[in-house]
Order: sequence, then C-alpha cells, then structure tokens
Amino acid sequence: MEYRSASIMQGAEYANVRALYRSSGFSDEEMKKPIIGIVNSFNEICPGHANLRILTERVKQGIYANGGTPMEFGTVGACDGISMGHSGMRYVLPTREMIANDIEAMVEAHKLDGIVLIGSCDKIVPGMLMGAVRLNLPAIFLNGGPTLPGRMTENNPYGGQYIDHSIIQQSEGALKQGLISEEMFNWVENNAVPTIGSCAMLGTANTMCCLAESMGMSLPNSATIPAVYSRRYAVAFETGKAIMELVFKNICPRDIVTKEALTNSIRVNSAIGGSTNAVLHILAIAYEAEISLDIFEFGEISISVPHLVPMIPAGDCTLLDFYEAGGVQAIMKSIRSCLDKQDITCNTKSLDENLSICEIRNKNVIREMDNPVHQCGGIAILKGNIAPAGAVAKPSAVPSSAHHFVGSAHIYESEEDALLGIRNGEVVSGEVVVIRNEGPKGGPGMPEMYKAMKLLVGMNLGDKVCLITDGRFSGSNNGCFVGHICPEAADDGPIAYLKNGDMIEVDLNARTIEALNVDFEQRKKETSYEYNRNVKGYLHHYKRTVSSSSNGAIIPNRD
Repeated sequence: MEYRSASIMQGAEYANVRALYRSSGFSDEEMKKPIIGIVNSFNEICPGHANLRILTERVKQGIYANGGTPMEFGTVGACDGISMGHSGMRYVLPTREMIANDIEAMVEAHKLDGIVLIGSCDKIVPGMLMGAVRLNLPAIFLNGGPTLPGRMTENNPYGGQYIDHSIIQQSEGALKQGLISEEMFNWVENNAVPTIGSCAMLGTANTMCCLAESMGMSLPNSATIPAVYSRRYAVAFETGKAIMELVFKNICPRDIVTKEALTNSIRVNSAIGGSTNAVLHILAIAYEAEISLDIFEFGEISISVPHLVPMIPAGDCTLLDFYEAGGVQAIMKSIRSCLDKQDITCNTKSLDENLSICEIRNKNVIREMDNPVHQCGGIAILKGNIAPAGAVAKPSAVPSSAHHFVGSAHIYESEEDALLGIRNGEVVSGEVVVIRNEGPKGGPGMPEMYKAMKLLVGMNLGDKVCLITDGRFSGSNNGCFVGHICPEAADDGPIAYLKNGDMIEVDLNARTIEALNVDFEQRKKETSYEYNRNVKGYLHHYKRTVSSSSNGAIIPNRD
C-alpha cells in the first residue's frame, strides 16, 4: 500500500521536500514510513492541557513502535474558566472553528497520512473532532484527563464529599448573601482545584471527552482517567500504536462516526447528564461528517434514556467516581439495550466486542435503567413562541420544584448588565431573568451565562428564579435555566421583543417555553428593535458567517 505522503516524497521533482525534512533531522528511513501528524493543543494557560507535552512524547513513542513517523504541530486551546464572565468569553466558541481549520490546513498542506488529536477542554475537543471528520483521514483522539476533585466533608452544597471549580462562583453568591464567611470563601478558592486536568465535574470538557470515546474516536476506557494517573501515559502510548493500525487498515473517521455512533453519543450524554453544549458540538460534528441531524431529533433521542449517573452539578459524584465505577464503557453497557449497532471503533473492534469485556464496578454511581437518578433525560429541547427554532435545557440539573416555572420577565440586554443587576440585588424570587443579545451573532461568540446562574444559585435563588437566554451555559451550571433560544435577538427572534413584566412559562416536562398572552407578530409591527455591538478582527468575520445555535453555530464550509 502506498501512503498519501509518498506522493511528495519520491522522485527528483520532490527532492526539495526530502531536503527540508532532512534539514529537521529526519532520516531516509523515517521518510519512507507513514507520516502521522500529532495535533498538540498544549499551552501554559489552560490547566486541562498542562500535561499534553508528556502525553505527546508517549504518543510519538507508540507511533514509532508500530511503524510510523510522528510530526507534531500545535493549535490554540482556550480555557473557558479563565475566559468566563468577561469579554474574552466571546472568543472561546469561535476557536472551535479555528481549530478545525488549523487541522485541515496543516494536514492538507503537508499530505499527512493520519492524525492524533490531543486536547482536553471545552471547544478544543469538538474542534478537533470536526477537523477529523471533515478531512476523513485515519484519526484518533486522546484527552489529557480530569483533575482530581477537592474534598469538602462539611456543609457541602453538592451533598457529597467532593467539590470542584464550579463551586467557587456559587460561593460568591453565598458570600454576598452572608450565607458563608469570607474565610470559608477563601478556603474554597484555595482547595477546589487541587491538581492539573480538565475540571472535575461533568462540564463541557469532560462531557466531550466522554462523548469522543462513546462515538468510538478514543480508545475504550480512556476518557475518564485522571490527568495525574500513570495510566494516562500508558494510554497515550497505546493511542500512538492504534493510529498506525487505523492507517494500515485505512479506517477513517466517517467509518466510525456514523449516524448510529452520534445517536449513541446523544443517549450517553443523556445518561450521564452531560453539558448542554453537547447539543452545539454534536450538531457541528454531524455537519462536518455530512450526517443529517437536527436539534429536535437530538431532543427526541435524548428523552429515550433517563439520567443514570449523579455527577456534579446534577449529583454528588465527580469524574473520579465515574472513572472508578467503570467510566464510559460501563455506562454504555448499562444502556446497551438502547444503543445502535456500531461495527467499528478506533481500536478496530465493534462496540459489542468492546462492551463484552466491560464491568460496571459501582451501581450506585452508574445506575441501571430501572433505577435512574432522574427519570427525565439529561437534555431537553424546548419549543414555543419564544423559541420557535428550539432552546436547550438540562432537566437533570434543574431542581424538580422548578421543572414547571411561571414568572414575570426581568430583562437585561447583555451579560454584563445582568451580572451587575444580580450583584446589586435587583433580581427577586418569582422572576424570569432574560439575558439577550448573547447568541452566536449577537454576542458575538455566544458567551456562557455561567456566572449569572451560579450567582443566583449561591444566593439561594436557584429554584426561585429562572434564567433564559439566547446565549449558552456551562456544563457545570445548575438551577433553573434555558439557553440557546432560537432565533436569537440578533436574528430578529421573538426574544428581542419580550418586555419587562411579560409572563413566561417554562415547562420542562412538556418541553415548552412560552410568553403568555403575547402576540409577537403584532409587537414586531409596533416596535423596532436593534442592539448592535461593534466588533472587529476575527469576531467581525465570525459574526458575519456563523449560523444559528439550532444548527450547531457552525460556519458553513461547503456548497
């Protein structure tokens, strides 16, 4: 078999290519082997990526051991936590498309034969998977692993013995209400995140790493290994060996990431109570793989599986508990009867083969279908006159008392205004806080309303106030919230025409979101609405080209 890279490695006409590789120290023998790109998103900013240099070296060793030549290149890797709650968050979702484009450009420019994708955090993982299915060359994903959780045995708001990064913002709200002391607040800040790794709860980072494994793009039992465990480095070596088997057998991402694989991942996301952001990312991966999947189909698939793993913020367990209970393979075994057949995964085995050797080690952490944490699925897609093109909620993280919520609208035109208002005590029990102009175009960049919701939870308003927005939320949010409202305000959606005092009904059981006794068509005739942020640079281009969040907030890239 002649590999792709050989087309620019042979003959006098490509002597310049061989000379350039020799100038970097590559030997003739190395240039005759398949050339494997390693996409390393390491940087010194993102704690979820702090160990990626070491992992990359182990991947290289695995590639060499199985007959390939590794060549590393980098891409961006923003930290959602550090970007949260200020103007920098507008850049984070747009990096997803940057990463996919980086991968495409580097792989095609240099005619690489396969790629190993190495990352851990929120937009990096889906960006890498999008690039892989777009290119459709042999590829495999490796994550850096979650952090170990902090330990808090007394007055733990999650009810267990562990805490994570998301408790800090919640504690700010509690501090403002006088519910905790400043000494306690400082202790939480200093003890919530004891090691490197992606955040210990089931936020978007760990959700997407778990879903990469569930769709077959990561080795079985790899997603949940803590970042500081030695097993993480062994899996990196095994990943390097595995990419060579994919190259030798010409198994490509679209052989693995089928409609059935994505459907299975949606069910896994529902079972584990994964991030609302998974909706954006699964839809975007489907687009790149040229698979037909829409937001309402996502919703119908989600409700077919109940919530089975009580992970923070929808329970008291962490990724460490989930790992020790058996991780992704174990939850897939628990819902095996609901899963579609998948003929091939990145270890060249079928899903059935992989699950046949899997064990569920703790049935209190990974429940059976007849003993769910919540009967509802992890994700619900809502529809109504506020969101005719859909909205996203996470019933597993919403207190049951707030699954049906009716309240009067308290409107903010931006996240910044909302944070100021909440901190000043403007929001009261019984209100529906509306934050608009924060969608993919309006933001631009669709920032997370994480801080606003966490403040409300910390102020003991999590089930007494509902927050709705055309922006999005973190996977670590809890309380009563609905995001991704479409069309967004910047697309002249109904949310733009809501007024203070309008009565809004959110019913998670009926999957509806309605403004009561409001005729939006009449309001549009009577009212002009315009809110515009002047942006430049990449956000200018992003704002002009990004699609609706109900389409995955993709930037279309084919005719």
